Amino acid sequence: MASWVKGLLTVLICSLLAPGFLALLNLIFGAPVDYWVALLVGGIFGLAYGLEAGILTIYALDTFKGWVCLLADMTWSLPNTIFGFVFGNIVYLFFGVPSRANSAGQCWISYRARGSSGFGVSTLQVLGTVNIGGAGQHERMHLLQTRAFGPLYLPIFAANYVVNFLIQVVWTFTVGGLLWLLKVRTKPYFSPPSRSVVSGFFGWIYYANLFELWAYASGNP
Repeated sequence: MASWVKGLLTVLICSLLAPGFLALLNLIFGAPVDYWVALLVGGIFGLAYGLEAGILTIYALDTFKGWVCLLADMTWSLPNTIFGFVFGNIVYLFFGVPSRANSAGQCWISYRARGSSGFGVSTLQVLGTVNIGGAGQHERMHLLQTRAFGPLYLPIFAANYVVNFLIQVVWTFTVGGLLWLLKVRTKPYFSPPSRSVVSGFFGWIYYANLFELWAYASGNP
């Protein structure tokens, strides 16, 4: 299948499925917004996402996997796709540029970092289906997690961060702080292992997230 055909199909499917599924979600949750508003928002998103994904030909629509990823991203995992498209493109534009070489047929929009170090080079990230820096050790596992957990992924991820933050704060200012004052511990807070890309106080909060533990343990699928 020619690249332009894959791109055109991607735009058409996203433009049709996104508004339809968003309207369905709106109905399931008791129609908090007007039906036509849901369709309009879904249509704008579907067209915008479809154009970016289509130009980069991220979905290999001559393969079964490509179709599964596209359909999942526009239905079950649509909230993650919207989240990643909005916030990923806003943040990553400051650090890199969309790369067709890194995105074509990979079922994600991947940014290539402008610099030679730092975010996008030594620290990689994926939000929904938008990535910066490539697969790394486990970024594609996060991509699989979003598609597997669908609309549950972001709430679970956020709730886990809140719980970890509370545990870290309570420990630091109680037992951990006391042990640190008594010089039993070198730090009053929980520290992540050395392989964590985030260190310090917030490192354990990040690393102890269930999705991160899973990803670090398994690597890319």
